[in-house]
Amino acid sequence: MYVMIDEDANPSDDKKRPNIFEILDELIYHLDATKKIFTILILSAFILAPITIALASIVIGHPHFLFLLMRRMPDVASVILIHSIVTMVLAVLWLFIGVQEYRFFNRWGERFKRFRESQERIDRELGEGDDGERSAGHGRSGMG
Repeated sequence: MYVMIDEDANPSDDKKRPNIFEILDELIYHLDATKKIFTILILSAFILAPITIALASIVIGHPHFLFLLMRRMPDVASVILIHSIVTMVLAVLWLFIGVQEYRFFNRWGERFKRFRESQERIDRELGEGDDGERSAGHGRSGMG
């Protein structure tokens, strides 16, 4: 792989580019903001998946429902059976993903809290505001 070097690039252009710490700060704050959206998705998994599993189990497990449907409308019964099985599998998968994400975001909350505390400590030690630079609009220095 070849890397092209722009010989005409002005060295002062480097100051306009965000450094790695600013990019990581922005990413971390964005992840914390999207955590709220994921929390809603996780809650929907905890509510909707069990309801779906229960309804699909009733349709599949009812002693007379599928039997009567198979005798009168076998094509419809086959579609309902396949749909119920697929829905149940997807609901179990959604519930599993919800549990995994719930665990992750519980750990994330604690890590983000520690990150912010250490960032504030570093900002105090470095005397934030002396140079006037702020990163990613979060009122933090580029030192992350």
